[in-house]
Formats: sequence, C-alpha cells, structure tokens
Amino acid sequence: MDDPLPETVLASVLGRPGGTVVTCRREPIGGSSGAATGRVTRLSGLARCGGEEVPFSVVRKEVRPVREGRHAPYAGDPRHWAYWRREPLAYASGLLPAGPGLAAPRCHGVVGDVVYLADVTGVPESPHLAARRLGAWQAGTAVPDVPWLAGHQLAQRLAASEWTPVAADPRVARLWARQDELLAELARLPVVLTHGDFSAGNLVARPDAPTGGVPEAGRETTPQGSSHRAPAGTTVVLDWATLGAGPVGADLAALALSTFADPLEHYLAGAGGRFVRADVECGYRATLALTGAGRVHWMATRGVRPPDGYEDFILSQAP
Repeated sequence: MDDPLPETVLASVLGRPGGTVVTCRREPIGGSSGAATGRVTRLSGLARCGGEEVPFSVVRKEVRPVREGRHAPYAGDPRHWAYWRREPLAYASGLLPAGPGLAAPRCHGVVGDVVYLADVTGVPESPHLAARRLGAWQAGTAVPDVPWLAGHQLAQRLAASEWTPVAADPRVARLWARQDELLAELARLPVVLTHGDFSAGNLVARPDAPTGGVPEAGRETTPQGSSHRAPAGTTVVLDWATLGAGPVGADLAALALSTFADPLEHYLAGAGGRFVRADVECGYRATLALTGAGRVHWMATRGVRPPDGYEDFILSQAP
C-alpha cells in the first residue's frame, strides 16, 4: 500500500482532480465483517489541492476468497452467498441504494479487489425506522438481472449445516427439525432484492444524508394508520457482500435477532401495500426461526452462552 490513494479515488474524495496526499495515517478497523472481507483500513490525513490543504478520511476495504470452512468450496460461485467478488461488483454496478431514506456508503472507487468507501460514523439506527426504510426500498426496487446476485442464503447455509446434540432448549431444536417445511414455505414467496445481513451493526443513523441522497420528505403512514412527516436523514447500510435475491421478509430476521425488536408492522408501513402481509410475515418468521436455531447451535458447539432472552425471543417470533 505504498500509494495510499489512487489518483481517481483521491479526486472523488476531494471532489476535484489534481490533489496530492501530504500526510496519511492508516488505522485498522476491526469488528464483525463478511466471510470474504480481508483488511479494512481507515486512511485519514491531509491532501494538497488548489493551493490549500484539505483533510480527508476514507475506508479501504479489501476482499479475498474464503479458503477455510464448509463454505470455502463455493467462494467462486457467483450465485452463492460466499462468493468473494460480490461486494466490489455491487459497488461498481450502481445498483445499491442511494437514498432518500436508505443508502449504501458512497463509493469513491473500486480498484481491483479493493473498495474505497466514505468513512461513515454515527449512532445505531432505530430498528423500527430501519425496517420502514427497508420496506420502502424493497417495494420500489426490482431484482436486477445480473449473474452475481446471491441466491437464497438461508437455504445455502442449511445445505452445509447439520444439527448435532448440544445443550440447547429442545424447542429450538424442534424449530431446526422443521427446516424442510419452512424452506418450502419460503420458496413460494415473492422474491426481492435483499441485503443479506440487515443487522444492527450494519445500520448507521445519519441525519445529514452524507451519501448524496436528499433527506426524506413528504408524508407516510405509521403502523397505527396515522399520518406524519417522514423523518429526515439517512439510514446508511454497511457490508453489501451478500447482496442477493431472497424471500420477502427475510431481511427482517437479522434485524430482529440483533435488536430483539419486532419490525414487521414498520416494514409493512414502509412498503406501502406493495406486499401481501401474510407473505412478509411468513418470510420473516420462518427465516428468523431457522437462522436463530442455527445460531443457538453454533454458540452451543463453541461453549458460548446465548445472550439473555435470545432463545425466548426466537420462540416468541417463530411461526
């Protein structure tokens, strides 16, 4: 990484060409990330442009193939959720949401297997507002005809997983045993464009719409049926490596499991009648049941205790 920022990336960050980097600090960014994520680094410093020094900050995200684990054989399959090149392709495609309401981080450039992104900081988004904006985005976005969208991620994960005896609530194990039934229900649902990991850690509230989208305006309907001014700002959604086509309602499962909030009514309000309620509810509850059961099993096999109330929440939301 001798050249901290390619010329085209620096021009995008500064909003004009001709800049040069004066100082650059590299700061590793840790935390949860996708299977194909390599190093993630924040690059910040000063650039000289037009006779003045301008501060900059950008996130440099590398991707690489998954080489270990049960999903490694599928790293080269463009339709599998573990396909390692999907995130650069997604950012380069122009298909990601740009607001109002819901947006991916602004992309400053894709160079080989590296994506340069706006440095998004902020507080976690309200799960109810995130669900509403997800509903609006999915209701208004057609599934594109591109060869690298992930298929049904849950079905792909289950195909490579099995339940072994563990110390878990037997009612959770019974949910896992219903996978053929629940996957059949999911297979009949309308297909929408999905994020694939629409969880709290990937949702940042930004009141100033930093990605270039305009703040929301107009009127919308609450789950209770009253009308109010739509909230300004943007829900910025990180980590698009599992962008795919999946059952309506499925993205709500990750949101619910990461927040213990039931997002169904808010999603339906955001979707504005585009989807049948029973379809959304089926997609949400079936995905939550199988995803939640799988995570409980994964934690138990590693001696990790589920968060307080986790199993009870899964059981309360399951179909």
